[in-house]
Amino acid sequence: MTGSAFRGWPPEALEFLRDLEANNDRDWFKANRSRHQEFLVEPALALAGDLSDFGPPHVFRPWNDTRFHMRPPIKEHVGMTIGYEGAGGYYVEISLDGLFFGAGLHQPAPDQLEGIRRAIDQPKLVKSLKQAIGHAEAGGLALNEPVLTRAPRGYPADHPELDLLRRKSLTVSKRHELRTWLHKPDCGRRVRAHLEAAAPLVAWLREHVGPTQSPRSRR
Repeated sequence: MTGSAFRGWPPEALEFLRDLEANNDRDWFKANRSRHQEFLVEPALALAGDLSDFGPPHVFRPWNDTRFHMRPPIKEHVGMTIGYEGAGGYYVEISLDGLFFGAGLHQPAPDQLEGIRRAIDQPKLVKSLKQAIGHAEAGGLALNEPVLTRAPRGYPADHPELDLLRRKSLTVSKRHELRTWLHKPDCGRRVRAHLEAAAPLVAWLREHVGPTQSPRSRR
């Protein structure tokens, strides 16, 4: 399927995920990895090929790191970034919980977070940020919730953009329930519509925040 146009994820993709949920161990996965590749990874890459104007893809490895956290050894989803260049991009994930789409800058480095806050503190830049967020929301995406209960250090408690300052990431997202359109070309059209809705936010982050200038440990 690699190199072909995206036709949707086949029903076998969900069958594999159900089987994985019931048999989540490394030996079972190794014996069934060809199903994972054919029914999940290859359709994801076909989707990325149709969306190549948004940037290159990266499909995450299937193995969970179980050294420090109690979790199944195999990820029960397939996640892929598109055009993620260290300063914002797009993310698509399929699991039994549905089809998830996200965009923006998730878990920014400390210097990036401070860059976001400095931009929010400037009326001209925060105006364009709000316009970008509004464009995403008009496309059916929701802005992530604030994390902090008060203004971050160095900003007044009554800052006019307090709601934005209380966020430690800047992302928009939507999760779709599993429906029959997931198995049809309409799935690709829906994902593209989300990318287009989020594109102004990603562009704002790349222009006004940019990649981190500090070394980061690999997750």
